[in-house]
Amino acid sequence: MSAVMPPLVIGPIGPATVEAFARASGDTNPLHVSAAIARTIGLQAAPVHGMLLVAYLHEAVRRFLPEATIAGLSTRFMAPVPVGASVEISGRTVKRHEDGGPAVLRLFVKTGNGVLACMAEATLSRAMEGG
Repeated sequence: MSAVMPPLVIGPIGPATVEAFARASGDTNPLHVSAAIARTIGLQAAPVHGMLLVAYLHEAVRRFLPEATIAGLSTRFMAPVPVGASVEISGRTVKRHEDGGPAVLRLFVKTGNGVLACMAEATLSRAMEGG
């Protein structure tokens, strides 16, 4: 039986958050902070950094399983999340260790209008179950 992670809504992810992430991460690609540049490649708005979404995925897992250690996280981005949008992160356990502890969570990031922006799988370390 899989455990369902309660949805976590984050946002709206505003320009100040994206700019702060750009400075902190060193990813200062102007695409993420300029709607005009984003329009030159066919986007309606500047996209949120994919790695910022990954940080939000980590936060969602941490809230769901506070003692968990993420040993691996694979992601597949399917649609950009425009700056100014909110996202909802949901998930469920899809694989468990033999002793019943969670092993893999499948995660989904959807924009406020329901577009699936990212799917991910978080592999949890068995160490989190010992304590």
